[in-house]
Amino acid sequence: MQNQIEQRISRVKSSLIIEQPYFGSIASSQKAVLNEDLKTYLSTSTNFEYNDDYINSLSDEELSFVLTNSAMHQAFLHDKRVDLRMQWLWVLATDYAINCLLVNNGLELPDGVNYDERFDDMSAEAIYAALENEIDDDKHTPEQVSQIKFEKQYEQEIDDNQEIQDMHEQLLNKAKLQGDLPLGIEILVPNLYDGKISWEDELYNIIEQSVRFDYKLIPPNKRYISQGIALPSLQGTKAKLVVCIDSSGSIDGKLLSRFLAEVESIMNSFENFEIDLLVADAKVHEHHILYAGDELSYTLKGGGGTNFENTFKYIDENIDEVNLLLYFTDGFGKFPQDEPSYESVWVLSEDIEVPFGRKLLLI
Repeated sequence: MQNQIEQRISRVKSSLIIEQPYFGSIASSQKAVLNEDLKTYLSTSTNFEYNDDYINSLSDEELSFVLTNSAMHQAFLHDKRVDLRMQWLWVLATDYAINCLLVNNGLELPDGVNYDERFDDMSAEAIYAALENEIDDDKHTPEQVSQIKFEKQYEQEIDDNQEIQDMHEQLLNKAKLQGDLPLGIEILVPNLYDGKISWEDELYNIIEQSVRFDYKLIPPNKRYISQGIALPSLQGTKAKLVVCIDSSGSIDGKLLSRFLAEVESIMNSFENFEIDLLVADAKVHEHHILYAGDELSYTLKGGGGTNFENTFKYIDENIDEVNLLLYFTDGFGKFPQDEPSYESVWVLSEDIEVPFGRKLLLI
């Protein structure tokens, strides 16, 4: 029975990723764990703990709602924003805020959860103030407030897992870049449009957009699997990605190592394409064909001047059907006059003007 429930939860997460990728990715960040001491479910920093009878009472659509609600309590640091408020009432307010967001984005509301349309477009802080004004001073206990229905709303300790928080921030940034942010999410994350998007996040978005991909959970994205987090990987038509590393004399060993580390991270995050890795200064010294999961252990040749023109000529003569070129460089060198037919992205250690393509400043 438990295996059937876990399989159903995985299937529902997969469907949610396809229908609403941001919510699906959030929901997939928590591991499902049976807890028969619960009546419904409980959110912790890494787990979605559940009662099996309660899960069986939900439709798949309602289960999607519950899984997303659980993960979003952790994703938006609600436990860190309690300040001097009563914790039980604060968690209730955050639950209303999350549930209004999910309803407004088309998720199906289960029976008995905390939802009131009057709280639409209100922050958790504003909802808390409204709820506090509605109860008497002598009724400041959860047992005396009829809205308290779920175990997850009682006081609990939630571990501070910075890696998980970083992951959630990356998911938000990626959805922001792709224009897939849920309607009204800025109410839950007031500083969403003030934050800086890292060059890595923008680079990953460019790679994903260079070819049509579909989300899947099996196999999971290798980037977070070592942390016990099963996020979706990407699959689709096999893409040709060319990565060129500038090995000229102006690139020191530390910067070369950083270039290689990012290439390896790309290989471990994207499943279904091959990489043509070029190492070049004034000419192309090395050309390696790589696939997801391959290890990089090369002694890079070079040390001369930089001539980007020769690299583009080499690509035209030796590599077919290029989807995207990523050129890791400091930007100092001779550029070609003509723009290639494929998309080019310059990942730069210095803020240098380029004649064509997009540029990302490696900081």
